[in-house]
Amino acid sequence: MNRSGLTQKRAAIAAIAVLAIVAAACSKSSSTPTPGGSTPSGSVSTSAPAKLSVELDWVPNPDHVGIYYAQDKGYFTDANLTVAFHPPSNAADPIKLVGLDKVDLAISYEPEMFYGQQNALPVTAVATVVPVPLNSMIVAPGVAVTQLSQMSGKSVGVTGIPSDDAFYQTMLKTAGLAESDVTKVNVGFNLVPSVLSNKVDAIIGGYRNVEAIQVEQETGKKPTVFPADQLGVPTYAELVVVANSDRLASDPAYADAVTRFVASLVKGTDAAIADQTGATTVMKSVTQYDPKFLDQSVPYTLTLLTPAAGTKTGCIDSAAWQSYGDWMKTNSLITSTPDASAISTNQYMPYSCP
Repeated sequence: MNRSGLTQKRAAIAAIAVLAIVAAACSKSSSTPTPGGSTPSGSVSTSAPAKLSVELDWVPNPDHVGIYYAQDKGYFTDANLTVAFHPPSNAADPIKLVGLDKVDLAISYEPEMFYGQQNALPVTAVATVVPVPLNSMIVAPGVAVTQLSQMSGKSVGVTGIPSDDAFYQTMLKTAGLAESDVTKVNVGFNLVPSVLSNKVDAIIGGYRNVEAIQVEQETGKKPTVFPADQLGVPTYAELVVVANSDRLASDPAYADAVTRFVASLVKGTDAAIADQTGATTVMKSVTQYDPKFLDQSVPYTLTLLTPAAGTKTGCIDSAAWQSYGDWMKTNSLITSTPDASAISTNQYMPYSCP
């Protein structure tokens, strides 16, 4: 995403805890239930057509490669689904719109699910889109850091968003460093420029498949990247598919359509992983990103989407979610007690998850 887009996105994510509060006081809208077929099952049903309105987390970008590959190859159509994807006006809107029953599904973030739970938003994650963290500490090329302890005496640029500050504090603990050992600089959303101008030695808040690649392409040298889990932050899913939990319980047609959507997404993601060149071509046709960036970012993103040994595409690891929710509470990002099992499910996957 471009730098201005990242600025708006990050600011919007920070606002979700406030925006979601309104959902708790609102009743369901009068939207017409989605036509569909039977109740959820492990296989895709194409017994009846269904239309789904899906709010994206942001403009189409490499994170959405599985989604757009499925659309391009007709997998949603094969499942008798007509799917309309909409970039949000505000990146905090998607989960709220699903909870208010204004859209059928959303692409959102695992952390937002815990904010939504705290504010009694009726939403459930039904599949992962990006199963691993993208937020990272990106160290400028030429700065000699290969392990966290070497950040002593260095400077780190942060956005000022609470979650990124929590990442920073966790990094210090993991590295065994005191706050006085590292200089923290609030660079706002000028993450890449702050590295390129040598204002800071590293940044926290950039994505390893976006900002890290931008730095590399600007400098011609690879930065050192420490993903969130290497900083000591529990692993989490960067993006997930979010459905309305009330509708899942009360509307069999909606639940069936969600099941078919998830199965089509899984098929699209697996097919894209096996066809990196074709997937890159698809993303060039649906985004406005620089082709040179996409040539590098899309294949790399697909490696991140490839299921780890013992896992399957799209599956939610409830234990890992709980660990991340507990970390959020420990770091005062939420005040309620997180319950991952109440806001995530593998019930709508096309197969049994480990």
